[in-house]
Amino acid sequence: MKLTVKTAAAAAAIAATAVLAGPGTASASSQDACMEGMICLYDGHNNTGDMVQLFPVDTPYISWAWNDRASSVWNRSGGQACVYTDADYYGYHFSIPSGARQELLFLYDNAVSSISVGGCGG
Repeated sequence: MKLTVKTAAAAAAIAATAVLAGPGTASASSQDACMEGMICLYDGHNNTGDMVQLFPVDTPYISWAWNDRASSVWNRSGGQACVYTDADYYGYHFSIPSGARQELLFLYDNAVSSISVGGCGG
């Protein structure tokens, strides 16, 4: 009987470890997929979900596929980035420092249409 209890306890511990390790590993790899030097938009919060990587250049319209879709941003470029709620750098804007991971909340969640680099215009 003791052998069966020990075996069951060991099997339960191994199963619990496998369940905990599986999703954490998958999430970390998708979050870390943003290459250095890029600006990455995610359609989920906390840098999850589908991602698009953009070169750090002024982008007056991020594309029909990503317009009003982003929920979080990781700015891995060397400078400040600014997201705008409308195309051609209009609407509300929000500055994201170099290296920052930013949640897009309230007015900015699923509302980004253009991005400028070097900060927000005056």
